[in-house]
Amino acid sequence: MKGENAGSTEGLRQDAPQITGFLGRGTFVVVSARTGNDLEGYVCDQNESGLLLDVRDSSGDATSYEFLPWSSIERVGAGG
Repeated sequence: MKGENAGSTEGLRQDAPQITGFLGRGTFVVVSARTGNDLEGYVCDQNESGLLLDVRDSSGDATSYEFLPWSSIERVGAGG
């Protein structure tokens, strides 16, 4: 964000996460991939290459581990 408020946290909610917490190991996330698929699961790890998820099905059962390069991810949301 550019302009007068670029460095300001005045309008930021008190519980706003930082990237390290938001994508930290064990965080439950919903990922929308550019292929149109949504994945839900727990973050195993992340680095400059992408995101490693412990993917869960709709009942919450573990299905697989998926590595998603950042270029394939459209959106990441916390919770589900």
